[in-house]
Amino acid sequence: MLVVSVVLGWSWVVTRAAQSETAPRSATNSRAQVADTETTEIRVHVIARGGKYLGDDVGGALVTIRDARTHEFLASGVTKGGSGLADLMTIERARTTPLPTQDASVFTTTLKLAEPRLLEFEAFGPLAAQGSANRVTSTEWVLPQSFVPHGNAVTLELAGLNVDALSPPTHFLPKDKPPIKLDVGANVTMMCGCPIGPNLPWDPKDFQVVMLVKRPDGKTDTVDLEFDANALDHAPSQFIARYEAKLSGIYEAIIMAHESKFGNSGSDRVTFIVP
Repeated sequence: MLVVSVVLGWSWVVTRAAQSETAPRSATNSRAQVADTETTEIRVHVIARGGKYLGDDVGGALVTIRDARTHEFLASGVTKGGSGLADLMTIERARTTPLPTQDASVFTTTLKLAEPRLLEFEAFGPLAAQGSANRVTSTEWVLPQSFVPHGNAVTLELAGLNVDALSPPTHFLPKDKPPIKLDVGANVTMMCGCPIGPNLPWDPKDFQVVMLVKRPDGKTDTVDLEFDANALDHAPSQFIARYEAKLSGIYEAIIMAHESKFGNSGSDRVTFIVP
């Protein structure tokens, strides 16, 4: 009888152990099980270095998200919205205080994550000024939604300046023979499209605008452009100069702009043909 009791007792222990393995886990343990079914929100903002967010007025920025290790494509889209708060450039804040994203353009997408994942974020823009567009990439850890109830937020800072050569236009064909004087004009803004002017956060004194002219004889001329305080309709961001072309042939002009405060730069180029 003693032997039978021992055998029956051991069978009961084995049965209970098997049942415990197949029984549903507690709510705490099941959190990891359901994490892979949770939809995780990711918001991406793109801001100009020394400026505001790239909004609809400059075409926004194209955002692409990939796995940082495998480079697997995960999502892509264009930021939509405004350039941020009207007083964004004058808000005083400590370095520990995030830059506000109210009224700022954003690209929002969702991924399903079971665990933290290192992602690569890329932004290209502004899309409405692709001659001056630039690219920025950053890798960021993204966590499942249960650990970040308000979603993952990423801000990319895009360096550069928008430079548009206005005069002379590309393939300009003046009728007069050399020597002739040509009007030179360029529109220069921050990457967010924010204008440059004496009474604006972006002072013309902080910008240097130069045109390099490659002449038909292979030599190069340098022309300094100055801020046009008397531009038509008092338009900001206009820089002008005059250039004398002394030779017949094809000229290539490269207009370069540089901002000393933040180290932003940009360029545009045109050709003109003197008969």
